[in-house]
Amino acid sequence: MTVTFEGLDCIADMGSTEYKALASVSQAGRHAWAYQANYAYYVLYYGAVLTFCAIVKYVWYRFDDWSYRNGDSRGSLLKRGIALTRVVGYRRFPVMLSRVTGLPASFGTLVVMGASTLFVLCVCFIPHFYYRACRGFGSPPLAVRAGLQVMALTPYLIIISGKTNFISFVTGVSYEKLNVFHQALGWGSLFLSFVHTIPFLVQPVREGGAARLKELWDGDNNYLYVNGLVALVLLFCLCFLSTRFSRSLCYEVWWHSHWVIGLAYFAILTWHVYGLLDAEQYMWGTLGFWGFQMLYRALVKTTFKPNLYAFKSKKAALNRITNGCYEIVVNIDSRYELDWMPGQHIFIRFMLGIHTLDNHPFSIMTVPEKRGETQLKLIVKPHRGLTRKLYNLIDDKSTELDCYIDGPYGGMCRDPLAFDKLVLMSTGTGVTVTLPFVQYVAQHMSNKSCRVREIEFNWVVTSQDTVEWIQRELESAKESLRDVLRINIFVTNSRDGAIPQSIGSRKTPVDSETSSVSNSSKGEKAVHTDQLWQIYNNCKPNVPEFLSQIDLGSKTAVVCAGTASFQGDCGNACAQLQRRVLKGECDEVYLHTENFGW
Repeated sequence: MTVTFEGLDCIADMGSTEYKALASVSQAGRHAWAYQANYAYYVLYYGAVLTFCAIVKYVWYRFDDWSYRNGDSRGSLLKRGIALTRVVGYRRFPVMLSRVTGLPASFGTLVVMGASTLFVLCVCFIPHFYYRACRGFGSPPLAVRAGLQVMALTPYLIIISGKTNFISFVTGVSYEKLNVFHQALGWGSLFLSFVHTIPFLVQPVREGGAARLKELWDGDNNYLYVNGLVALVLLFCLCFLSTRFSRSLCYEVWWHSHWVIGLAYFAILTWHVYGLLDAEQYMWGTLGFWGFQMLYRALVKTTFKPNLYAFKSKKAALNRITNGCYEIVVNIDSRYELDWMPGQHIFIRFMLGIHTLDNHPFSIMTVPEKRGETQLKLIVKPHRGLTRKLYNLIDDKSTELDCYIDGPYGGMCRDPLAFDKLVLMSTGTGVTVTLPFVQYVAQHMSNKSCRVREIEFNWVVTSQDTVEWIQRELESAKESLRDVLRINIFVTNSRDGAIPQSIGSRKTPVDSETSSVSNSSKGEKAVHTDQLWQIYNNCKPNVPEFLSQIDLGSKTAVVCAGTASFQGDCGNACAQLQRRVLKGECDEVYLHTENFGW
């Protein structure tokens, strides 16, 4: 098996003068080996432009919230432009489609990912030619382009993998929302790695069969084949083990193996590219960002924080509550020890044998007191792994465990006090995300710059005794906010096999009661004169129709936490509400969702 070019055998004539001359011609201009590095720069710059656009959006939001709280509102034309993008961006795909395909649920996220993928593919495949006439003329341009594009993606892949990361800091987009891009970058890197690898295998086989490939494998530069293959296998393992199916089998095993394999991949990849077109510079830059992020997290978010509480564990009290759930309460001495905002979550490491290695996320259901001690309260629905282990440890009274807190993380990048109306939507334990917004507004209602004039709190639960989880907090908030706070609780009674009525119109008569349920039990009605909240029995809201009839403030924020289908309905409803902004009926309808898929 031989391949010839201009009368020369690609293998037998490699040492001839004519062969070397043709090799020089092959390396001229845009086809040169060194020129392929420019295509990696295009990908790197594209990511920088996307990040810059996100920074501009974040700065505008911060400025607009500050201006509105200080009595200034501007940019109606710009706000309509933003609403137009939200008509697309807030749209959600059906949950089943997202689960089966692995695509992001948000149409806006998919648009960004699709445009980015198209750009990278164009940069990789539009330039010609893919192969050189002979392998001896140099590396295939397609392989070099693809390999260097992997290097350009690597900084973004590694940087956004951290819970504290530079891109989250400058854009306000929390790490868990960047997670979908982290996964996409991983799969993109894997695809480009195959594009990089295949030409190095195909061309030698085409010119001299398997014997020629073996000759190159055993040659002077064989280490490039060996470490390149190892890096490819490690990247494949990282991507495959990060699929929804693999994570669901055992989350803790996946988490620990992910960072171990990730470190190995980073090290092997650095070895593979070292000294080739300065590609190692991508790795050193990435290492610098990653190291700084880890140091920042250790000194600001964890027990290594250099203050009076450094290296000191906390006592966590665990108590069983209704519906097979339990609460975790940790006393925080002051905001100096730990401070957080509504909607944020923490990671807790319990001193519990082998589970000491586990670091589990929990949404914080309370807000810190302005002064003095605060009870940090969490509500947990046990699944498999650590949460089930903790549930089984709780005796009839309570259980105390030593723990270390890492956080806080996440939350809404907007100022909750800069909206006229807050619409809080949650199901089950998702209330741990929405309730803190009520408490936060209650704390700051006396502040003259607080613009909140109405809060609508909607919570869907399976049974009425679930309300006991937050009864004390709701009563306290209602006492402070009075008519500002409207509470709707939808009890589906699905645990009893009931089929709940779907509420669409807000004027539809349903079986409801005005209650604080302090003396109520299953099947009983407890109506109180203080009218704390409205309970809808055997009902659940038809979210799209329910939200479509909402009375909007000039600026309205919708905060949603719950099941994937519930979040999808809220997203589609908020996409429809943007039409009111476009008609000039209001200035803004903003949506914030919390994802429990950390």
